[in-house]
Parts: sequence; structure tokens; C-alpha cells
Amino acid sequence: MYEAEIRGRAFLAEKGMSDRIIDFKNTDITADSTALALNVDVDRICKGLAFKGKNGTAIVIIASGRSKVDNGRFKDVFGFRPSMLPAEQTEELIGHIAGTINPFCLKETARLYLDISIRKHVNETVFPGIGGEDSVVELTVRELEKLSDPVCWVAVTK
Repeated sequence: MYEAEIRGRAFLAEKGMSDRIIDFKNTDITADSTALALNVDVDRICKGLAFKGKNGTAIVIIASGRSKVDNGRFKDVFGFRPSMLPAEQTEELIGHIAGTINPFCLKETARLYLDISIRKHVNETVFPGIGGEDSVVELTVRELEKLSDPVCWVAVTK
């Protein structure tokens, strides 16, 4: 189990959300395989995207499963073109290993934003990861916002 997953589980337990964690018996799950296993639309699976920020920081965007970052929208919001954070820097700047980026327990060098693509699921639940390769947590959009405490909502996907 990754250190980030241990922290994520402890954080969710502290918030009374342990019973919402769903564990799979698979390693290296994808949004598509998670949606299939849960029998939900892949768009309800939250994906974590990591970008280079300014001055040694990282930008983490949590978006819906089908969304793709739009370079122009990203630049409009952040003032520069998006550049994915190299895998070898994700743990250093975010506190999560590449492929396990989620909205919980980020390092101070990471700034978290929720993309508005998630809001279309306000009447359903969504499934962000918790820091490992094979676990998610089921939350309402409001719970996700409250637990993750993002800088703000952004519109950077299409």
C-alpha cells in the first residue's frame, strides 16, 4: 500500500467516511475499468491531473472521467500553457505517485482545483481515488468539495 493511500484512508476515517471506500482486487485500474466494476458511467470517475505550476509548485486538477484539458481554457485560468508534471516529480511536489493522484492529503507545494466538469453529477455520486491504484471513495459533489478544500472551481476542460 502506498504512503499516500495510508494517509488518504486515515483522513477519510477521521472524517467518518471509511465505509464509503471501495476496494478492488486489481492493480493499476483505469477510469474505464473502475466504471465497469461499479456499473456507472465513466464520467462519474474523478481523475487527477498534475501540471507544472510556477516557482516549484504543482497544479492538481480533479476532473470528470471523460473530460480533457483544453489548452486555451487552462491558459485563460492560470496565465500559461499547461505542461504535465513529469512522473518523477509527482511524489515530490504532490505527495502522490503518478497514476494515483487524488484530491486528499496533498503537499503544500500542490494547489488543488476542481473542474466544473464534475458539477454535472451534482445529483449523483462521484468516485475519486484515495491514493492507491485500486481504491476509490464514493462521495457527493458537495462532499468532494468540502473534504478536498480546493482553491476554487475552474473551467479548464472540454
